[in-house]
Amino acid sequence: MEQYYIQIGTSMTSHDQCEKIYRPSATIIISAKSDATERGYNYRILLAKRSYKTAFAPEHYVFPGGVFDAKADESIEWLEHFANYGVSDKDLHSLCLEHLPNRPTPLMTNKKYFSRDISLRITAIREAFEEVGLLLCITKEQFNGGKFGCGHFVDNFDKVLWQKRVHNNSMEFLNLCKYLNVIPDLWSLHEWSIWRSPPAALKKYDTVLYFVALDRLPTLVLEPSEVEKELWVSPASALNMFKSRNIWLPPLQFYEISRLTNILDWSKLRDFVKKRSSYGSTLLVLAYYRCNDILVGTLPNDDFYPKEPMDNRETVVVEETPSEFHNKAKYLHRIVYKDMHDMSIICNIPGLDGHLRPNQRLAEGNEKSKL
Repeated sequence: MEQYYIQIGTSMTSHDQCEKIYRPSATIIISAKSDATERGYNYRILLAKRSYKTAFAPEHYVFPGGVFDAKADESIEWLEHFANYGVSDKDLHSLCLEHLPNRPTPLMTNKKYFSRDISLRITAIREAFEEVGLLLCITKEQFNGGKFGCGHFVDNFDKVLWQKRVHNNSMEFLNLCKYLNVIPDLWSLHEWSIWRSPPAALKKYDTVLYFVALDRLPTLVLEPSEVEKELWVSPASALNMFKSRNIWLPPLQFYEISRLTNILDWSKLRDFVKKRSSYGSTLLVLAYYRCNDILVGTLPNDDFYPKEPMDNRETVVVEETPSEFHNKAKYLHRIVYKDMHDMSIICNIPGLDGHLRPNQRLAEGNEKSKL
């Protein structure tokens, strides 16, 4: 495992300082195959309703995930656990995209003992277990079998006891894996996208989103202080519930679910994500303009997207109607907000990094799907 042991000095780097402001985090889009179709989709995605007590996005419906814990998720003990399991350098290197030019810094590059492509997958899996009781792990036999098309999960243990332990101490996640003689199913998580909070946000995060495909709906255990409710729903239904004000989606979830509406079939979605993930992800940061009472959040490759989006610490006020503002641009990639439940996406550019373009007809996602 020497290839992944990289010791850095104890002095704080500029990357470390950045990560004090933009906290590294990881999230999973969980897609489970369903025997029944809903609006033409043969899979459901998991949305977790955040508790009103949570510090971030209370009462919003979000993908499970949370903040990177360097001591727990980047512990050198993981390398020892992987080595004892027969995981080779080559197996770990297969997850790494550090050679790509579009790797967001410092989120995906500020490694200590091993690549962030590994440690942030551990974060995502640990947080999914902590929040909803889903343990995405594999046995030695499953790992040696090398079949990573679908995510594997383990149920035959005291979930409530261990969920409480991990919630109280992130280091307990490694102990759980040792106790069950499993390793996190890193190879079934595929990179979906990477976002940074706008500079004006009160709480700031750099977040990598992973995607995992499950061949059946799992039984969940919700952590009561963090999650109030689980919702398994098709992408089109989720957007319609949002537009009808039955659920509350943050912009990130709204945008990514709009992408998911393009694909009806679970296996085609799984195969697309696995192939696309090798291209990596351009960092997405919303840069805001205000036109009358309408808020417009521009994204990369929009004509009005600033060269340095992190310099836009305040919303730029434009003395024009939204239509006039849109007509001044040839290339559009933006989210338009009328209020917290009335969002739309305008996008006439190809998807970044080989990705899907967000579907712009929310109520008719199945009619406009590509696959």
